[in-house]
Amino acid sequence: MISKLVSTFLLVSFTFIFLTFFSFNILEETHGINETQKNNSAVNFEKLVTEFLNWWINVPVEEDPQQLENPCVIHNTDSVIFLHDPFEMGNIKNTCTIPQKSLFFPFYVGWCDNGNPGLYGTDSYDKLLECALDANRGLVTMNAYLDDKKIVDVVIDNIDVHNLKVRYNNSLDSYYKEIGPTDFFDLTVTNKTQYQLFEKPQDFESSPAKYKAVAYCFCGFIDKDQITLGNHQLSYYTKIEGSGGIFKTKGWDHESKITYTLTVE
Repeated sequence: MISKLVSTFLLVSFTFIFLTFFSFNILEETHGINETQKNNSAVNFEKLVTEFLNWWINVPVEEDPQQLENPCVIHNTDSVIFLHDPFEMGNIKNTCTIPQKSLFFPFYVGWCDNGNPGLYGTDSYDKLLECALDANRGLVTMNAYLDDKKIVDVVIDNIDVHNLKVRYNNSLDSYYKEIGPTDFFDLTVTNKTQYQLFEKPQDFESSPAKYKAVAYCFCGFIDKDQITLGNHQLSYYTKIEGSGGIFKTKGWDHESKITYTLTVE
């Protein structure tokens, strides 16, 4: 009797394991779960935003893509390469040779920190959050092409920052990311920064200063598996309308297109 019970238990257990494995495989096939999507689920995108901003805010004038004749403005980290912010850049063309890594770039990234006028020294997350949301205000049109294939195609109505609406999103796979609002993070500012956003620039005149910050990003991400060795072209376009912003006039309205001609080695 006992032997029959044991045999029955083992048979049921084996059947359950088999069905679970089989069902998962069916799910992968049906819903198109692929290796890139699995990899994306392991990426800490909020951390990427904070690392991006800590780099970008300290890019000196001699590395500004608007100031260079043949720019290649990137920041190479262990696993990801950051591409530059398009905000009010117009049309910029970069030519770069890079290793095979994932690519991360903003279409529209807003942030505020407690080094800003009116917010200096504040510990209020809500105040910094309101400022960061306002910095992402507007009707936002975004698209991106990788080797002539449109990978991002999205329009966000964020004129009311407390009632974001997706007009449409025809982006492929997991290329488009809405990230944030972030938690508090440390924003380190050095005397290389070009930004004139700080109440007391003397804070970082001789040594770096740390401020508390909050950010929100409409971003793009291309997994390294989508970037094969060889030549590629990536372009990303942003158009902001009706932002108004804190200034209640032009706000953040602009139109920019960034192109990277890449040799991946």
